[in-house]
Amino acid sequence: MRNLIQLIIKHNQFLFFISIEVLALFLIIQNNHFQRSAFINSTNGITASIYQRLTNLNSYFSLKTTNELLLEENAKLLSLNSLEKNNPLIVDYDINYISSKVINNSVALRNNYLTLNKGKLDGVKKEMGVISSNGIVGIIKETSDHFSTVMSVLHGKTKISVKLKKNNHFGSLEWDGFSYRTAKIKDIPNHVNLKINDTIISSGFSSKFPENIPIGIISKIKTSPNDKFHKANILFFENFKELNHVMICRSSLMEEKKELELSNNE
Repeated sequence: MRNLIQLIIKHNQFLFFISIEVLALFLIIQNNHFQRSAFINSTNGITASIYQRLTNLNSYFSLKTTNELLLEENAKLLSLNSLEKNNPLIVDYDINYISSKVINNSVALRNNYLTLNKGKLDGVKKEMGVISSNGIVGIIKETSDHFSTVMSVLHGKTKISVKLKKNNHFGSLEWDGFSYRTAKIKDIPNHVNLKINDTIISSGFSSKFPENIPIGIISKIKTSPNDKFHKANILFFENFKELNHVMICRSSLMEEKKELELSNNE
C-alpha cells in the first residue's frame, strides 16, 4: 500500500493529465452525437472482433470432440448396416465396430505396429481386425485397459485372405517389407484372368474382417508361363503414413468360429 501511495505521489502530474484527458473525451462523446456514434461503432467493431477470435478458438478446441462423436456415430451406423441385406459389409456372423484414434504408427520398419486409444474397457480383444475407410489396417496384438497395439498389414507375419472382386478367386496378401504403399498377392492360380487395375477385396474367410472390403488394385504382374500361381503386386487404397482414425471389428461369434476351426486340426 505504501508503495502504491509513493507511486501516485511520484507520478501525480502524469496521472492528473490522463484523468483530464479521459474526462474531456467522455464529455465530447457524451455531448456530441457524431462523436458518440463513431465511438460506439468503433467499440462494437473491436468487441465483435474479440468475440469472433474467441469463438474461433473455442471451435478449434471443440473440433476434436466433434470429430470423435462423428466417428462413434459412423461406427454405430456401420454396425447397423452390417446386419442389412445386400450390404457390402455383410458376413455370416454379427460384427460391431469400435471407433478408435491412432496415437502411434510406424511404416518404415520390417515389422510395423500401431497403437490405438481403445482397450479392454472399450471391448477390444486380441485377434480383432482393424479397418479404415480405405481398407484393412491390421490385427489387434495386445491390449491394456485403455490402449491396444495392432500388428499392421505392413508386418512380415501378416497374411490376409483376399479375393479378386471381379470373379471371387481368392488368394493371400503379404507385405514384402519395402514400400508402405504396396504388397504382394499370392496363391491366385495362373489360369485366372488377372489384369492391371483389378480390384482386390477381403474374402471374408477370416472372422477378423468383414467380406468385400476394398483393399487396393493390382499394380504389377510378374507371372511367367511356368508359374503355377500369379506373382503380382497390389497398390493399397490406404496411405498408411496418413492413418488417423480406424475402426475395430468386433464379432460376437468370432470365438465360436475359431474354436470350431481349431477342432478340425486335432
